[in-house]
Amino acid sequence: MDPGYFDIERKQNPRETASFLSKFCFWYTKPIFAKGRKGQLSISDVYRCTPGHKAAPRGDTMGAQWRKQLQKKEKGKQPSLLRAIIRTHGTKFIIGNIIYAILDASIRLSIPMCLEGLINYFSPSHAGVKANEAYLYAVGVVGLMALSASLVHPMLLWLLDMAMKVRVACGSLIYRKLLRLDLTKGGKASEGLAGHVVNLLTTDAQRFDMASLFMVDLVRTPIESTLIVYLMYRQIGVATLIGVAFLLMFIPLQGYLGKISSKLRHQTAIRTDNRIRLMNEVIQSIEAIKMYAWENAFARIIGKARKKEMNVIKKMSWLRAVMISCVKLNTKVAILLSIMSYISFQNELTAAKVFVIFSYYEILKYTLVDFLPLAITFTLEAYVSVKRMQEFLLLPEVDNQDGVDLMTIEEKFVQSNGVFEKIGNGQQAYIKSESNLEQMKPPVLIAMKDYTAHWKSVDDDGVDGKIPALEDINLTVKPDTLTTVVGTVGSGKSTLLQAMLRELTPTTGHLHVHAIVAYASQEPWLFEASVRQNILFGQDMDLRRYKQVIKCCQLKTDLEILPHGDKTVVGERGASLSGGQRARISLARCVYQNADVYLLDDPLAAVDAKVAQAIYEDCIRNFLRDKATVLVTHHVQYAKHAHNVCVMRSGRIVAQGTYHELKNGVAEFEKLIEMGEKVEEEKQKQKSYENTESVEHSYNKLRSQRSMSEASQLSFNLDLDNNLDPKYEGESQKKGSVDNSVYVAYVRSGGSSLSMALLILLFLLAQLFYSSTDVWLKEWVNLEEANSALTVASAANATQTTNTTGETPVVPPATSFEDIPSNRFHLTREQCLYIYGGLIGICIVFTWNKLVIFYNTCIRASVTLHDNMFRGVTSAPMWFFHHNPSGRILNRFSKDMGQVDTLLPVALVDCLGFFLEVIAILVVVCLVNWWLLLPTGVVAVLLFLLRDLFLNTSRELKRIEAIARSQSLNHLQATVSGLTTIRAARQHQRTLAREFDKQQDLHSSAWTLVLNTNRAFGFWMDMICCLYLAFVTFSFFLFASEDTLGGNVGLAITQVIGLVGMCQYGMRQTAEVENQMTSVERILEYTNLPPEKPVDVDKDALKREHPALDFDKWPTKGEIVFEDVSLEYEKPPGAGGEASYAIRGVNFTVHAAEKVAVVGRTGAGKSSLLSALFRLARVSGSVRVDGVSAGTAGLRAWRGRLCALPQRPALFAATLRDNLDPEGVYSDADIYKALDQVELSDMVSKMPAGLNTKVGDGGGNLSAGQRQLICLARAALAGCKVLVLDEATANVDTDTDKHIQRTIRTKFAHSTVLTIAHRLNTVMDYDRVIVMDKGRVVESGHPFELLTQTGAPRKDDAVPRNRILSKSQAPLAIPENFTFEPSTAQSDTNETLVLARDRIRTYSGRSEVSEPESGGIFKTLVEQTGQETAALLYKMAEESYNKMQESKKNS
Repeated sequence: MDPGYFDIERKQNPRETASFLSKFCFWYTKPIFAKGRKGQLSISDVYRCTPGHKAAPRGDTMGAQWRKQLQKKEKGKQPSLLRAIIRTHGTKFIIGNIIYAILDASIRLSIPMCLEGLINYFSPSHAGVKANEAYLYAVGVVGLMALSASLVHPMLLWLLDMAMKVRVACGSLIYRKLLRLDLTKGGKASEGLAGHVVNLLTTDAQRFDMASLFMVDLVRTPIESTLIVYLMYRQIGVATLIGVAFLLMFIPLQGYLGKISSKLRHQTAIRTDNRIRLMNEVIQSIEAIKMYAWENAFARIIGKARKKEMNVIKKMSWLRAVMISCVKLNTKVAILLSIMSYISFQNELTAAKVFVIFSYYEILKYTLVDFLPLAITFTLEAYVSVKRMQEFLLLPEVDNQDGVDLMTIEEKFVQSNGVFEKIGNGQQAYIKSESNLEQMKPPVLIAMKDYTAHWKSVDDDGVDGKIPALEDINLTVKPDTLTTVVGTVGSGKSTLLQAMLRELTPTTGHLHVHAIVAYASQEPWLFEASVRQNILFGQDMDLRRYKQVIKCCQLKTDLEILPHGDKTVVGERGASLSGGQRARISLARCVYQNADVYLLDDPLAAVDAKVAQAIYEDCIRNFLRDKATVLVTHHVQYAKHAHNVCVMRSGRIVAQGTYHELKNGVAEFEKLIEMGEKVEEEKQKQKSYENTESVEHSYNKLRSQRSMSEASQLSFNLDLDNNLDPKYEGESQKKGSVDNSVYVAYVRSGGSSLSMALLILLFLLAQLFYSSTDVWLKEWVNLEEANSALTVASAANATQTTNTTGETPVVPPATSFEDIPSNRFHLTREQCLYIYGGLIGICIVFTWNKLVIFYNTCIRASVTLHDNMFRGVTSAPMWFFHHNPSGRILNRFSKDMGQVDTLLPVALVDCLGFFLEVIAILVVVCLVNWWLLLPTGVVAVLLFLLRDLFLNTSRELKRIEAIARSQSLNHLQATVSGLTTIRAARQHQRTLAREFDKQQDLHSSAWTLVLNTNRAFGFWMDMICCLYLAFVTFSFFLFASEDTLGGNVGLAITQVIGLVGMCQYGMRQTAEVENQMTSVERILEYTNLPPEKPVDVDKDALKREHPALDFDKWPTKGEIVFEDVSLEYEKPPGAGGEASYAIRGVNFTVHAAEKVAVVGRTGAGKSSLLSALFRLARVSGSVRVDGVSAGTAGLRAWRGRLCALPQRPALFAATLRDNLDPEGVYSDADIYKALDQVELSDMVSKMPAGLNTKVGDGGGNLSAGQRQLICLARAALAGCKVLVLDEATANVDTDTDKHIQRTIRTKFAHSTVLTIAHRLNTVMDYDRVIVMDKGRVVESGHPFELLTQTGAPRKDDAVPRNRILSKSQAPLAIPENFTFEPSTAQSDTNETLVLARDRIRTYSGRSEVSEPESGGIFKTLVEQTGQETAALLYKMAEESYNKMQESKKNS
C-alpha cells in the first residue's frame, strides 16, 4: 500500500560509529547543522533507522509481552499494557536514573558551598578566607556548574531515546490491533475510528516523551529536597523551616490545580476528537457539500464543536496563569519569610548567608515547585494515554480464523523459491501457485447452517441492543459453482458476504469455511499508489495472470488512456478515476488473488450495461469458471447461468434454487425479474451464442497476430516505462525561516494594536518589578553588612582606648542603622523589609494580569485562525481535494491546530518572559560591575549566532518530521477505510503491518535527528553560559576595589548561575515558537487558498440582465442551456502539463419540466456534465438555468437551488434528521413526508430513535441502497425545479429502482430531470436521451427516434458516417452474444484493423467485431442487452413515444 516515494538508499547514522568524546559533545551532528545552515536539508538526508529503533522488532518484543498479559485474562486477571512496557524497558530505565540522580545531586548541592566561601572573601569583614582559598572556591563554582550542565544532555537524550522505543512499539501494536478489530460491535470500533486511532498514535503516543524525562522526579525530588533543607538549616537555623513550610503549602494547591487541569485535558481530548471526526466527514464528502451548498451549515456545526472545545481550553489557560504566577513568585515570598524570621531571632544578616540561601531556594524551586508538579502532570497524562491505548487493545476482535500471526512481523528468514515470480512470463509461478489443484477439492467450500447474527445497536445499550443482521441462513457453496444472491435494498446481501468472511460473530448456528476466500467490496476501496500496486496488493507480479486479469476486468483500454499506464498513481480512495474504473480495479484486485471462493459484492453496479455484460462473460463465467464464485447483484439477468440463486429479504434467504425453479415458483423472484423471458427464447439465445463462437474462431487467426503485438504492447506499458514514472505530489515543504508576515497575521487575529501595546507594557512592568526585588535585596544586604562592619569597628575602637589609657573610656554612641553613610534615605530595618515585601506584592498582581490578558488574546487568535482556515478549505475548488489526500488536510486541522491552541501560547509566554529576563539579568550584572559590559556583549553575540545556526536546522527538521509523520497517518487512514478487504487478503495483513512499521521507521529516523540536534544545541549553549560565569566570577578578582561588596558579588554570581540552564531552555523556546509558528504558516496557507468565484449573487448584473426576475423564486421553469461548454480538470497553480479536457464543445438545451437521460460508456464524460453544471471544475462556455448563469447567481445560490444526487451518497455520522436537513429549516412533518415519498418512512419508524437515530461514519449502518434513498429524500425535501441524478440508482435493486423512477416521475413531474443512467430500461420513457462519447454529445433525441433512425448523419455532430465507425468514434462495440451475419464480419475485418492503428480507446479484446450498419451508439447499446431485452426496450420506447405524440396533439 506504500507507493514507495521515500524508499532510497540512506546513510548510516553517524552516532552509531562516533567515539565517546564525539557522543559526549554531540560533535557527530556537525554534518546535519552544516546542511541546515545552507538550507539544503530534505527528507532524503534523513539517516537510516538505527537498529535499536526499528519498529518491527520493537513491536514484536512488546507484542510478546502483551500476549503474556492477555493470557492473564483467561485466569480472570486484568491485562495491563503498563506492565508490559515495564517488563520490556523497566530495569534499564531505573538503574540509569539512579546513577544519574546521585551524581547530579552531589554536584549541584556543592555549588552553594563554594559560593559561600567566595562571598565571605569579598564581604567587609573577609570572614577569614585567604586569597588562594577564594580562587579555589571560584574554580569550584565554575567547574561544578560546567560539569553539571554537560552531564544533563546525554542523559536527556538517553531518556527520550527510550521513550521513542516505547512509542514506536505501542504504535506497532495499535496498528496490528486495528487489522483485527471487529467493526460490527459499534462504539469506538465504528464511530470515528480513524480519528480515534490517529489520536492514539499522535497525541497519546507523544506523552511518553515528557513522562520519560520527568517520571523519576517523583521519587528523586522528595529525597533531594530533604537534603537541601538540612543544608539550609545549617546556615540559618529554624528560619529555614518557615520559608520551606510556605513553599510546601503550594504543593497540594498545585496538585489540586493539576488534577483539575488533567480533567480538563481529558475533556479537550474528547471534544477535539469530535471536531476532527466532523472535519474528516466534511473532507470526505466535500463534493456533496458543495453540490448542496451546505458550506455554511457545516461551518455552523463545526463552529459549535469548536466552541465547546475552546471553552475547555480557555479554562485550562486561566488555570495555567494561576499556576505560573504562583511558581514564579513563591520563592521570593519564601526568601522574604526566611529573612524576616532570621532577623526577628536577633541574628546578624550577612551577604554570604542571604545569597547561599538564595541559591538553595533556587535549586529547591526547580526540584520542588517546577519539576514535581510537572512530573505529576506528565506521569498522569502518560498513564491516561497508556490506559486509552490499553482500552483500544482490548476492544473485541474479529474471529476470522485466517491463521495470520500479527504478533511477530519481522522476517527472520529469506523465502526460498521466491525467484520464479519475477522471471519470464510467470509460467513457473503460475504452475507453482496452482499447486492446490493437485489436492482434491473438498465437496463443500462454505457451509452455513441455521446461521443467525445480530448487530449491536449504536445508540444505547439500553435499547435491548440486538438488531438481527441475518436469520436462519442455510447455504452451501460447492467448488466450481456460481452462486448469485439477489434481493431488494437492505435485505442483507452484503451482510451475507460479511458473514462468510467471518466479520460477523454468529449468535447461533455454524459456519464452516474450507477455502481461501477473495473479496471485492461494494464500495471499491483504493489506496494512494499506482494502479498496479492496487491490483497486485502486495503479491508478486505474475505477468501472464496479471494480463489475463486486466483483460477480463475490461481495464485494458483504461490503462491505455491513463497517462502512465498502470503506473499511474490513483489519488486517495481512487479520487482521480471514474466510478466504473474504481469498481473494475477493485474487482481486478480480488480476481488476481489465487483463491477457492470469490465473493463479489455487486461489482457490476457501477459500470454500464455493455461493460457489465463483458465482465460477467469474461471474468465471472470464463476466467473464474473452475472456481466457486458468490455474486451479489441487482441485475436478475445475471442469475440465469447460476448454479444456485438465493433470494433475500430482511436478513433471511426466502428462496434458493436454479433460475428456472425460482422463476416459476417464487413470487419474490418473479417480482425481481426485470424482463420476463420464455424458455424457448433462452434456447434460441444459446444457439445464436454458439454461432458467434464459430464466427469468432474463423477469424481468430487474423486476430492472434494482432493480439500478439497487443500483449507485447501491454507488457511495454507494464514494465519498461520507467521514464514515464509519475511524479510524486508531495506536501509542499516551505524553505527558510517563518516569514514575519506570519507573526503579524497571528498577532492581528489576536486583537487590535492597542490591546497588543497594553500587553507589551504589562510584560515590561512585571519584569521591571521582578528584577527590582533582587536589586533591592542586594542594597539591603550591603546596608546590613556595612552596619555590622561599623558595629565591629566601634567595638574594636573601644577596646583599643581602654588598653592605652587604662581608664574607662567614654564609649561613643554606636551608629544607628538609619545613620549608616550608605543609607541615603535613612530607612529603618523594618522599612527595608516592607519595601521588599511591597515590591513582591506588586509583582504578583502584574504577573497574574499579564498572563490572563495574554492567554485570552491567544485564544482569540486561535478561534479566528480555525474559522478562517475552515472557510478557506470549504470554499477551495475541487482540484485542491483531488490533489491533497484527506490525511494531509486533516493534519492541519488536528496536529497544527492543536499546536496553535495549546502549545504555541505556552511557548510564547516562555519566550517573551525569557527574553525580558535575560536582558534584566545582563543589566543587573552590568549595574554591579560595569566592566562586564564587554564580555556580556560577546556572549550575547555568541548565543545569537548559535541560535541562528540551530534555528535553520531545527526548522527544516521539524518540517521533515511532519512530512514523515503524515506518511504513516495516510497509511492508517487508508487501512481504516479498507479493513474488510484487507482482512480478506489474509497473509497480506503482515505485509501491511510491515509497511506501517517502515513508515514508522522513517518517522523515527527524522525524530532522532530532531532529538540529537536539540541536545547538541543545549550542550553548546550551556558551555557558553559557563564561560560567561567564569568571566563574571574572576572579574571580581581582577577589578577588586575597596567598594566590592559581598552583596554585589553574590547578586552577580547567583544571577549568572540562573542564566545557565535558562539560556538554553529559553533559546530552545524561541526556536519552539518558530517551529510552532510553522503551524500557523501552514494554517494560513490553507486560509489563503484561491476560493471558487463568485460565491455570492452579483446584484448589479442581475438587475442589468434580468430586470424583471424575482431572484428569491428563481428558478421557476428549470430550463437548462449548455452553449459550447468545455470542462478541464484543473491542476494546482504552478503545475505544468497540458490541460486535460473531460468534455469539449457540448451544446444542448433541456426544456422546462423535460426528463432527459445521458447515456454513454464508462468514462465518456457523463459525470463531467454534472461537474460542469455545478461548476466543480473549470468551465468555459456558458451554462444557464432559466437564462441566469452561475456567474450572476453566485455559486452558493446556484448550487443550492439545483438538486443533485451524486454518485457516492454522502452521509455523516450524525442523526438522520441532521443528515436530511443540516440547516435545520424543515419540520419533522416535512421530513416524514419526504421519507414517505421515497418509501423509507417504514424503515425510519422501525428504528428505535426514529429521526434521531445516529447514522454511523459515512452512513455505515445503512445499506448502499438505503443511503441512495436518503439522498433522494433530501431532494424531495427541497422540492427543487431542477433535479440531477448521477447514477443514483446504480446500487439499488430493480424494485427500488422502479420505485425511484416512479417517484421522480410523480413527485418531480413539474421539475426538469437530468439523469446520468446506466440501466437502459429506466430511460426508455424519458422525453429525450443524450448520448455522450469521448466528452462530446454524439446523439440526441427521443429513445424511439434514436432506435429507428438509420444511416442519416448524426444529430449534433455532422460527420459523414463511414460504413463502419472507427474505434475512436465508437468504442462501444458488441459482445459475442449478439446475433449478426457472419459474412459482414468477415469482409469488414480488414477495415477494422486499418482503422484501429490510430485508435484512442479500444474496448477489451472483443471490440474488433464490426458494428452493423443501422443506427448509432444508442441503438448498439440497446442491442447489446440481448435480443429479448432489446425487444422489450424497443416496445417501451415506442409506447412512450406514442404517448408523447398524443399529448402534443392534445395540447
